[in-house]
Amino acid sequence: MRLSRKMTLRFISYFAVFYILLVIVMMSLLAYAFYKNEKSSIYANLLIMDKMDLEYDVKQEDGKYVLSDKLINSAKRSGGVIHLFDENGQLLASSGKDAKSYSMQRMVDMTKDEQAHIWQFEKDQYLVFEQQNVAATILEIISKEGIQHISNKTKLQIKEAEAIVERYTADGERQQIIFGEKTKEMDPIKILMGSRNFAETRELVASEKLRDGSLLVVRTKNAFYNPSEPFYYNAIKYFLIGTGIFHIILLVIIVIFSAFIGNRFGRPLLYFLKRIEKLAIQDYTQVNDRKLKRKGSDRLKRKYKIFEEVNQSLSQLSTTLAENERKIQQTEKWREDWITGLSHDLKTPLSSIYGYSKMLSSTDYEWSQEDVRKFAGTMQEKAEYMDALIKDLTYTYQLKNNAVVIHKEDVNLNAFLNDYVKNTTSENVKMEQMSSETQILADPILLKRILDNLVGNAVEHTSEGTLIHLELTELGGKVLLRIRDEGQGIPKEELDNLFNRYYRGTNTTSEASGTGLGMAITKQLVEAMDGQIIVGSDSLGTVVTIVFPKIF
Repeated sequence: MRLSRKMTLRFISYFAVFYILLVIVMMSLLAYAFYKNEKSSIYANLLIMDKMDLEYDVKQEDGKYVLSDKLINSAKRSGGVIHLFDENGQLLASSGKDAKSYSMQRMVDMTKDEQAHIWQFEKDQYLVFEQQNVAATILEIISKEGIQHISNKTKLQIKEAEAIVERYTADGERQQIIFGEKTKEMDPIKILMGSRNFAETRELVASEKLRDGSLLVVRTKNAFYNPSEPFYYNAIKYFLIGTGIFHIILLVIIVIFSAFIGNRFGRPLLYFLKRIEKLAIQDYTQVNDRKLKRKGSDRLKRKYKIFEEVNQSLSQLSTTLAENERKIQQTEKWREDWITGLSHDLKTPLSSIYGYSKMLSSTDYEWSQEDVRKFAGTMQEKAEYMDALIKDLTYTYQLKNNAVVIHKEDVNLNAFLNDYVKNTTSENVKMEQMSSETQILADPILLKRILDNLVGNAVEHTSEGTLIHLELTELGGKVLLRIRDEGQGIPKEELDNLFNRYYRGTNTTSEASGTGLGMAITKQLVEAMDGQIIVGSDSLGTVVTIVFPKIF
């Protein structure tokens, strides 16, 4: 799986967890709010409740209907009693002590007079909230006793209720305060409206028209005053508090989540930056981070596994750079050795040429014609060697830069080797015959040069009379040409650097011919013809194997 896909899946999983946490927090707050509402002992305003909410407050136990304490307390808090009737007005349950069954006409009249609020359930049951207006009760007693004959008991009841008994004219002006403290005169509209919704009324008001056309008004403070506005204000307040708590929890989650992501992604990035900084200063050692890596291993811990590809790539890069650095240093050494050898190879013939030319130009001696020819021959030989060295050096660089044109054509390798053996000057070169014909794609001229270099090296570096075998075999679509000698073998150090043109120079004072670049040129020519060259050597001799693709 690619790193980009892994990162995408990891971030999706992280934000999915974050989203789930937010949902859990929101559901927890809503559940808490619901729980608080359910555990509340009363409804804020009984008159605005829906019948579906109140159905749960009516239960049937042992064949009897029972009202919940919450419903009873709510009715009491709203200044009334709550009854449950069947479709015939038969009382099924009540919060009042002296409750009785009502006729349907009575319930209709109570609803019209706004003395009651009725909810009809699906089972033809009626839940009736009957408001108990203290002012109306006192007015009814006064009406029975008469204004002029209010009893002491009634006066005591009026005093306990902190009620005020007044008389207003037909025009709505206060005419007389019969009983109670002097207070602000009431508006006619409020007198006519009376007390409809106890929860929204500060004063309970009841009025009755007298024979003379005036109004007898009784009003008292409403102990059940519970307006809906504070309820909504409280709801808004609790909503804001809940929102604040939610955002605080959200902030805490974001901080924890950010720290978590920072640790998961920041630590590996810091580790990789340190590794890159070390690579920049050519320090290829590992960075030890116990919190990031497994103990005793270069692999990352499971929670940082997403970066394993990057870690492996950096490790591979570090290894490659270290190897390249080693090769550069080795190449630099070879270059210095090659320059030293090349300087020696050029200096030696130049010294010979310079010495003979000095001798010929000297007036101190008279040289015979034979001596002059001998000196000239030596100078010519050294000049030809220098020319060959320069040509080989130029040729190897042309091969390296693909500046040599290779003319490939179909070559019957069997016939080619037979012709080569027939035309060679050495009698020790033998060809192992092969029955089938073998075709390869090669440049015949360059292929002959390859054989000249390899066979020439074998003849030159083995004792006189050592046999050199040319063997040809086929293996898996490849053609294997082996040049095998029975000499004493090549030392390992020389074998490892056999094709390196920077390894050493040749000594022109020895009897060995050549420039010392033959094997390097041979390897480049083989590779230019899509081949491969392999050398193996031991005490029984040396085997050079050239592998060419076969043409079918």
